[in-house]
Amino acid sequence: MAFRNGAYEILKSFALLEKTPGVPGLDLPGLDIEALGRGFGLRAVTVDGTESLAKEFNAALEADGPTVIVVPTKPELPFLG
Repeated sequence: MAFRNGAYEILKSFALLEKTPGVPGLDLPGLDIEALGRGFGLRAVTVDGTESLAKEFNAALEADGPTVIVVPTKPELPFLG
C-alpha cells in the first residue's frame, strides 16, 4: 500500500524541527502513484474508502504478481519534538 497525501509531510516536520521551514520540493500534488506502478508493469489501483480497500486488498492477495494499492490521505504534519 502507498499512502498518498500530496506532500513529504515528515520532511516538512523535520524542516520545522531544524528551524528551516519552506524547503522547496516537498509538495507533490500531481504525483500519480497508480500510474507509476502501472508503468513498472504492476497491477495498481486507487481506493476511495474502507470497502474498496478491503475489496482491493483481497484481490491483491489473489493476483498473480504484485499490486500497488494507493490510499489517498489528508496531509498532516507529524510532531517530531
